Amino acid sequence: MMRNFAFLNGSCVVQCRLISFTLVAFFVFSLSAHAMDILDVYRQAVQNDPSFQSYQFRTLVAQEGKRQALAALLPSVVATAGYVHQNQDIVSSDNDVYASGNSDYGTTTYGVTLTQPLFDWPAYLGWKQAEVVRTRSEVEFVLAGQELITRVADLYFQALAARDRLDYALVEQTAVEKHFELAQSRLDMGLIPVTDLHDAKARLAATEAQTIEARNTYADALQALSEVTGDAVDDLVPLGPNVAFKEPEPPHLDQWLKGALDGNPAIELSKKAVEVAEYEVDRQNAGHYPSLDLVGSYDNEDTEDSLFGGSSEVDTFKVGVQLTVPIYQGGETSSRVRSARHEVSIARQDLTKQTRSVDRKTRAAFLGVDSSLKRVDALAQSVEANKLALEAKQEGYMSGLFTSLAVLDAERDLALVSIDHAQARYDYILNSLRLKQAVGTLSEKDLQDLANWLVK
Repeated sequence: MMRNFAFLNGSCVVQCRLISFTLVAFFVFSLSAHAMDILDVYRQAVQNDPSFQSYQFRTLVAQEGKRQALAALLPSVVATAGYVHQNQDIVSSDNDVYASGNSDYGTTTYGVTLTQPLFDWPAYLGWKQAEVVRTRSEVEFVLAGQELITRVADLYFQALAARDRLDYALVEQTAVEKHFELAQSRLDMGLIPVTDLHDAKARLAATEAQTIEARNTYADALQALSEVTGDAVDDLVPLGPNVAFKEPEPPHLDQWLKGALDGNPAIELSKKAVEVAEYEVDRQNAGHYPSLDLVGSYDNEDTEDSLFGGSSEVDTFKVGVQLTVPIYQGGETSSRVRSARHEVSIARQDLTKQTRSVDRKTRAAFLGVDSSLKRVDALAQSVEANKLALEAKQEGYMSGLFTSLAVLDAERDLALVSIDHAQARYDYILNSLRLKQAVGTLSEKDLQDLANWLVK
């Protein structure tokens, strides 16, 4: 919004002229060369947001977990080596040949043992479970990516809304300062009582406080974006004035609800959690089963001397199968099975909770798009009506029908409804993104389309 106040102190004549009061002129700053659009912010967030980066590492952890589970089914080879120094002295003996004597010698041993599981049901189930965990981590990463999109969009438009309020506060403060100067001049000329000056001064103080608060809120909103991007965000590209908003497609809530239940990543993540818990029941229950291993070993023992004289070197080769049958472990295995079954019940309850939450969020997003669209239209009409009311009061002020305070009030009303109109547009965009997130189709392309709506 731009206003031009010409003050003629000699005649105390005030000329108020509204140059251009549209949504664009009111809210759009003079953009700096470093202004970032929402796509710039998002791409920086992908590289630098700690929360999103942690999910990338979780995916790598799950991949390593699958390799570790597979290792339990593969052969293992263990090498051993040792040296023992012995000192022996016959203190007494019933053997006449070896009735006395002593020896001092060392023994060197080394060997290799290979173990190949032939039947290890818990290890096999652990490998299958690890595959589900890996798949779950991938779904979790997709969910984190979609949440990053909506989080960045939410922070971006919160910052734009904060800047809108700062714009309004600065413009109102300028207007009230002019009004205060006029009141001071008219009081000096004896044209108004001192109470009018006090009223103007009080209004000026209130607008100054409002400007300070708005500036701090905007700075904090930019800092919230910087927290995500890892770099300073100084200015943002605003939303263009002529954006054609559309109703959700398809236009029926039931279709969106069905799509959310079929494709929402959060629901899929909960389903995978149930599957992992069910595998854990089977794996713990398999602790009752026997295991069978193929064991092969080679050992070499080199003895330098002995109590009975002479050295020796012995090579030993062994190949066989080893059957291990768990009989009783103090009830630990049965307890672990019961605990795992309780974990399944917890996972299923979490799935139910998540399904209901997605249902609610889908409904809220769908209705939010619809209500925001209606609010945008209604507030657009209110903006036009307030513009006409302001023009009428400006003309009436020139004719002496209205006071300058009435003009200031009309300008404030227009600014406030313009802010509400802008917020309704932001709400429409955010609800549209959340609706796509609910059905699992939200992607970077949606931000690319949104970037086209911004004024560059």
